[in-house]
Amino acid sequence: MTYEAHLFTVESVIHSVHDREPEKVGAHDGYYGMAVSNVFYMISTIIVPSLNNYMRCKWLMVISTTSFTIYFLSFQFLHRYLYFFCCTFMGFGLASFNVGYLGYLTESSTVETLSSNMALSWGLSSVSVLVAGMVNFLMARANSDTGTSKYREYSEGEVRIFFAITTAISVLSLVLYALLPNKNVEASISKTCERTKSVKEQISQMTAVLVNKRILILAPFYLYCGLFFSLWITIVPTTLQFTMALSKNPYVPMLYGIAFTAGTTTMCIIIMKVSPRIPNLCGKPLMIMSAVMHLTLFAIVVCVIPEWSTVRHTDEPSLLIQPSIAPILLIAFLLGAADLANNNMRTVISSMVMPTRRQQIFGVSRCFHGMAASFLFFGAPGLSIYSYVGILTVFLIAATISYIYTCSYLEREGIEKKESETSIQEKSEDLSTI
Repeated sequence: MTYEAHLFTVESVIHSVHDREPEKVGAHDGYYGMAVSNVFYMISTIIVPSLNNYMRCKWLMVISTTSFTIYFLSFQFLHRYLYFFCCTFMGFGLASFNVGYLGYLTESSTVETLSSNMALSWGLSSVSVLVAGMVNFLMARANSDTGTSKYREYSEGEVRIFFAITTAISVLSLVLYALLPNKNVEASISKTCERTKSVKEQISQMTAVLVNKRILILAPFYLYCGLFFSLWITIVPTTLQFTMALSKNPYVPMLYGIAFTAGTTTMCIIIMKVSPRIPNLCGKPLMIMSAVMHLTLFAIVVCVIPEWSTVRHTDEPSLLIQPSIAPILLIAFLLGAADLANNNMRTVISSMVMPTRRQQIFGVSRCFHGMAASFLFFGAPGLSIYSYVGILTVFLIAATISYIYTCSYLEREGIEKKESETSIQEKSEDLSTI
């Protein structure tokens, strides 16, 4: 929760600190810090899965929240080099959390329940965006009369309070994860996963998975998930706080969080209700629906968000529709629905494409995620909203093609396997009658 909550405002916070004390941090160190974090996240995803040999998944989540706590504490002593150093902890912590969280989820899920469990878990996790919006709203209201800028600025007190709250939540999460039960459900997916015996073997297997034909085909989809996550969690919220027409409205962050959560909740309900009725819903059907939704979303973003509100305060007009509450709510709703669909599809396809290497594939998928996000954030200070939409549209087309192709391949493989098993069974029955 705290990870997504802080990304909601990190670039705006760093920008505000730079305006007051330029010697402490750079204007776009928020973007660069996220780039550093994602580089270490990418590296950590190759190594962290091997830790499953020495501890249960819940202890990986405990390690991750410890790393998060160190990162959030750094904002009480904010300085450029300390911030970048602590971003490495954030990258490692995020990798540990994802491997531990997805591993714990597979321990608690069967093939039949994975899709609905994933939808429910991602739906609940999206509440973090709502919490971030509400905290931002409360701070903005409390400081509404203290600033003279036309744009949303974060005072030193606001920064300290916000990150004190995220630190406290991290500590509470650490205790909660430590108290989670260890019991696996019967026929859990995790029982079919082969574990590695050492870090060396883990790196060897991760390398083998990285160059596997099936994973290379899915690479555009994994990269797109990383790009899209970066868009909704940091880029779009930053534009809202850099656009003069919206910046000083204290309700915008909260409403963004509410609409985003409503989108994830709606998609969660749709998947949970429809998946028992439509076989392989999270295969081709969801990908096609998701692609249409993403393209619609991008068209609205181009029309509503001012071109350079991604990197600086601006009062420039948007392309067609002037920024206001109604279109922002629609954008946030679609972002929430689209992100949940992405996460659900990524987990389902990763668990099916190479069943005996699920942990490695979860790690590889996140490695591609980190790679895409790091490149995007390193280039963020020079990218307009139109650039983002152009980049994501190209990757969306490639992702859709690769995902649908993989689903078709797996369907054919399943049919062939079933036919082979039927043929063997028929031959056994014939032999038994002789």
